[in-house]
Amino acid sequence: MTDNSRIEKILKLLEKENGAPRPFRKTPPVDELIRTILSQNTSDTNSVPAFHRLKKHFKSWDSALKARKSEIARLIKHGGLENMKAERIKAALAEIKKREGRINLANLTRLDVGEAMRYLRSLKGVGPKTAACVLLFSFGKPVMPVDTHIFRVAKRLGIIGKDLGIEDAHEALTHKVPKDLIYRFHLGIIEHGRRTCKSQNPRCGSCVLYKLCRHPYL
Repeated sequence: MTDNSRIEKILKLLEKENGAPRPFRKTPPVDELIRTILSQNTSDTNSVPAFHRLKKHFKSWDSALKARKSEIARLIKHGGLENMKAERIKAALAEIKKREGRINLANLTRLDVGEAMRYLRSLKGVGPKTAACVLLFSFGKPVMPVDTHIFRVAKRLGIIGKDLGIEDAHEALTHKVPKDLIYRFHLGIIEHGRRTCKSQNPRCGSCVLYKLCRHPYL
């Protein structure tokens, strides 16, 4: 079985078990950037409400840029690491406005994946996962964002090597997963990691991928 056919089989089994992923719909790039910064080192349960509080409080990202860091930190406090994330948000907004003349990332459309990735990663506090989320969810570019669930499950399935670091996993999975399957793979593997292939006490006995798993309990 080739790597591509194995990945296709994995996705078919996951989607039969959990249902198809939500239809792809592009998100505003700056929104996606801020949302993903807020998600760093916390769960969606904490970060999503923090993002909605920012959007409700500020009429525009220009308004957020003009606000004090302490005001932003107060709004996102329940998301965790509020001071660090408030600083990163203000720094990113300021740098984008400096480069583009406005807080807008539409120009990334014209760049190839490598150039767009370098642009985003040059912003303070933006790592490979945050940059990849913006490129995938806002521009539909074939880049794989790798969170802890994807990193863990991909290793257990033997899709990436067990000794590979998480930063290198972004590039490895971006090249290994067929471009047209990246979105489905990203959402499907995250859901599987949350429901079944947990970090501690994975539910191997009820796992639809067990026969394809090369490293149970890794």
